[in-house]
Amino acid sequence: MNIPASDTIVAPATPVHERAPIAVLRVSGPQAWALIARFFKPSSAKPFRPWRLKRGDWCDPTGVIDDVLISFFKAPASYSGEDMCEISCHGNPLLRDAIEANLIDAGARRAKPGEFTQRALLNGKMGLLEAEALHDLIEAKTRYQADLIRQQAQSPLAARVRQHVHAILGIQAHIEASIDYGEEDVDVLNRDQMGQQLATMIEQLTVLKKTATFAMGMKRGFRVLLAGAPNVGKSTLFNALLARERAIVSDVPGTTRDFITEEVEIQGLPVVLIDTAGIRETQDFIEGEGIKRVRALFGEVDLVVLLLDQAHVGVEFDEQVLGPERVIRVATKQDLAPVVQGCDLAVSAKAGTGLAQLEQQIVLRLSSAVDGQSAYLINQRQEETVAEAIAMLQAAMDDFQAGHGEEILSSYLNQTRRLLGELTGETTVEDLLDRMFATFCLGK
Repeated sequence: MNIPASDTIVAPATPVHERAPIAVLRVSGPQAWALIARFFKPSSAKPFRPWRLKRGDWCDPTGVIDDVLISFFKAPASYSGEDMCEISCHGNPLLRDAIEANLIDAGARRAKPGEFTQRALLNGKMGLLEAEALHDLIEAKTRYQADLIRQQAQSPLAARVRQHVHAILGIQAHIEASIDYGEEDVDVLNRDQMGQQLATMIEQLTVLKKTATFAMGMKRGFRVLLAGAPNVGKSTLFNALLARERAIVSDVPGTTRDFITEEVEIQGLPVVLIDTAGIRETQDFIEGEGIKRVRALFGEVDLVVLLLDQAHVGVEFDEQVLGPERVIRVATKQDLAPVVQGCDLAVSAKAGTGLAQLEQQIVLRLSSAVDGQSAYLINQRQEETVAEAIAMLQAAMDDFQAGHGEEILSSYLNQTRRLLGELTGETTVEDLLDRMFATFCLGK
């Protein structure tokens, strides 16, 4: 996005298509105050000062449009780092649009999505990771998610990445010294030490990459599938976790023939709960199709809660598709002793016992990727960049172990440093910013 420094931009900072008590318009750029002064008639003759509210009428040649409040933020002490104003008017879209049209007719330009934040980034008011965290904060589905994103806005990820960059620079310094002065004149790292440092970085970045799974789940909702044989208690548990009667519960096997999904918040995590057809051998075509779909879901969901009772002690599944860390084995009908042994826990959905423990287990399994991590990835761009850095380091390791020269290793490390710089925003390219800010709302 090519932004001329002389442009003054305007956009609504509140929802566009809804009526509300108030609406807010943002104006940013060198002509922000001059444009507003053409239409704003203050109700008081007192001098107008930055960072203070001023009340008055917004007028154009047709007359008074609205009674407004104006706040002026003088550069560089503003959100965008430029001269910036916020206009609070009544929340009728007709009034807001009229004010915006006045400013555009006077020379302002309609802001592109995310342009205020992009200007803040380019003017050094925030870093790339902070800008991305801000976007995700606005889109957060739960308070827990908002708290985690706010922690990431403090840039623990940037600190982690700087540690890797520092380690890479250390290796490169020894390589350059050995090339320039010879191994007999300087304290150089031996090949084993270099290989160990590369392996450690690959391992640490791989752990970091896995944290993106948690962030993706927080955005779309973690998919948790209830599986088991017919009449094992899936629909009863589904309703209990939702705290309402959503699925039909019956003693007749095969009542649920397709899967049902509902969103629920479990201890701050957004969860898409899936009730499924009971898994068994059947001659019924429709029920069989439902069971086929359930098995297909095993490889797509984040977690499977496998329900077992005395009559149904197991369900076959491909452990290569669904590893043990993605399965919670739950003994159902705890109120009807004896329960199945060897399960992770026991519940009675009818009596309500064991549900809190099950919810705790679900949260622990879903958040395992970020357990003990202060820094984690929050979007696909970050995940892809880290994946490229890992691939670059792995290629460096392979060539290094094959006996290729240190000059080639240093070239790989230069590319890795560039990728890590893109991750934090220390080295950025214009099209990266264009893609990122295109997902922002207009007034941000």
